Amino acid sequence: MTGRRGYTILSCLVASLSLASCTTTGSPTTAYSEPSIRQFDDYGVQLPFKTVHSHRWNSTNDGTLYEPCTALTSAEVGSLRWVSVSAKDAAGTDGQTLRGCTWTGESGDSTAHWTLSQFVGDSLGLGSAKKRRPNSPAVVWLPDAELNQRTVGRLAYRTVNRCETYVQSGQAGVHTAVSVISNPQPPISEVCDRALAFTRATIDKMPP
Repeated sequence: MTGRRGYTILSCLVASLSLASCTTTGSPTTAYSEPSIRQFDDYGVQLPFKTVHSHRWNSTNDGTLYEPCTALTSAEVGSLRWVSVSAKDAAGTDGQTLRGCTWTGESGDSTAHWTLSQFVGDSLGLGSAKKRRPNSPAVVWLPDAELNQRTVGRLAYRTVNRCETYVQSGQAGVHTAVSVISNPQPPISEVCDRALAFTRATIDKMPP
């Protein structure tokens, strides 16, 4: 009897030790992963580059669903003599007011460097934009244009070869800016024509 009893006690001791060896102390932990950075516009179209700005979309540029970087196809961008694969994020830092894209231009003249930017930022309207940037020795507002029954503001720079258009979309302004560095410089009218051409191609994509 003593042998059987001793065997039973030993078996219970081994079982207890086995259970103890499987027990862990402390709270369970879960693996942490960085939140993914948004790469798609509100319609599910992917940006033509990988943005590193987690706050590219923010409360200062959410007045419109319009996304300049996805408004046109690569072929459509190219048809306007802009290099589609040159698309870059217009914002230089995270959380900037402006949200959009920049492109470089195609040119038969190797000495001319054309740049296009289209970006959005929350705004009260064209009238407000003109008050914020009144005519001065640096800039002048040209007569408004009309595209598809919508008013387009036009701003020309006096000291550099740059021209911008402004279209209101929802609670934001859509700015299209073209600039060129060249010698000799083309007339400002040519620069403004290219800004207006890109505006014309995209204005139907901008919600009123």
